[in-house]
Amino acid sequence: MRRIQPINNMRSLNEFPCSQCDYMTRRNENVMDHAMIHHGPTVFKCAHCDYVTKDKRNLKSHIKVRHDSTQFKCTDCDYVTKYKHNLKSHVNGRHGSTQFNCEQCDYVTKNKRNLKSHMKVRHGITQFKCTDCDYVTKYKCVLKVHMNVRHGSTQFKCTDCDYVTKNKRNLKSHMKVRHGTTQFKCTDCDYVTKYKCVLKSHVNGRHGSTQFKCTDCDYVTRYKSHLKVHMNVHHGSTQFKCTDCDYVTKYKHNLKSHVNGRHGSTQFNCEQCDYVTKNKRNLKSHMKVRHGITQFKCTDCDYVTKYKCVLKVHMNVRHGSTQFKCTDCDYVTKYKCSLKSHVNGRHGSTEFKCAHCGYVTRYKRYLVTHIKRNHC
Repeated sequence: MRRIQPINNMRSLNEFPCSQCDYMTRRNENVMDHAMIHHGPTVFKCAHCDYVTKDKRNLKSHIKVRHDSTQFKCTDCDYVTKYKHNLKSHVNGRHGSTQFNCEQCDYVTKNKRNLKSHMKVRHGITQFKCTDCDYVTKYKCVLKVHMNVRHGSTQFKCTDCDYVTKNKRNLKSHMKVRHGTTQFKCTDCDYVTKYKCVLKSHVNGRHGSTQFKCTDCDYVTRYKSHLKVHMNVHHGSTQFKCTDCDYVTKYKHNLKSHVNGRHGSTQFNCEQCDYVTKNKRNLKSHMKVRHGITQFKCTDCDYVTKYKCVLKVHMNVRHGSTQFKCTDCDYVTKYKCSLKSHVNGRHGSTEFKCAHCGYVTRYKRYLVTHIKRNHC
C-alpha cells in the first residue's frame, strides 16, 4: 500500500500539509494521524519478518526488540539491555550515590518518583471511596475515572456522526480530528484558531490590557513568561557555579561552555601548525584566518576582508542600491532578513510556541533564547 507522507516544501511556513487534501498542521505527527483516519490505513512492514503494523513507532520498537543486536551494558555489573534509558535508570538506581529521604520516616530511595509515591501512599493521604460500590483508592483522579467508566450515565455525543463517549475531552479531540469544526474567534479582529490557549495568547498580546509589572524596577510586559525571564536575568538569585573555579553565571549553557573551554580534556589541534584549543569554533576561526583563506576585495573601494559574508554586508551597506520594501507599510531596508523579521513581527500571524511552557513569540530567535535560558 502506498505510504502517505507530508510535503516537506512547506516547512518554511512552519506548516505540514496533507498530500491528499487541504488539511494543514504545524506538527508532522498530526499529518500522519490525519492521513490514517481520513485516507485509509498506512501499513508498515518489517523487512526481516512478516510483522505488519499501522503505527510506525510500533515497527521501530519491534525491530529494536526482535532484530537489533545493539546492547547497552552496565560497567559495574552484568546488567544488559537494548534500551539506553533503561541502562541510565539502572545505573542511577543500583550504583548511583544520590538518595532521596522521606522526612516522616526512615524510607530511603534512589528514585525521586518512588519517594513521591511513598509520600502519597504512606503519609497523610486519605482514601477515596466509591459511593456506588466497594472500590477504594488513594487518588482522587483515579476515583473520578472509575465513577465515569463504571457508574456514569452521562454521555457526550458527536453532532456530526454516531461517535459516543463518556469523556468530554475525548469528544473534543474527536471533533478536532474528524470534523475540525471547533474554532475560537477573536472578538476584536478576524483572528481564528482551533486552540483556546492560542486565542488567549493572541488576545493578551494584541488587545489585552493585562500587564505584568516587575516589583524591583519599572519593567512592564503583557506576557508573564517575559516577566519571568526579566526577573531571572536582571534580579534573579539563581546562579550556576563552576566546581573547579570561581566562575558564576545565570545561564546553565554558559556554565557548560565554560567547563568545556576551561577545564575540559577535549582538545582541537590545527593540522597545519601547533595551534591547540578547547573550543571547536576557535579552531575553525584560526583555520580561516591563518591558513589558506584568500582575501575578498571590494570592487568599489579599498576594503579587504578574509570573510566573504563580511564583504557582502559591506557591499550592501556602503555601495548597494538594493532595497527591500514591505508591501503592507512604508518600511524599507537593505537586508532581506530584516524585512522578513519586520513582516513576521508587524503583519504576520506565525507564532512560535515553547513546548515546555506557555511562552509564545513571533520570532524564532526569541524562542531559541527562551528555551536556552529557561529549559536547558
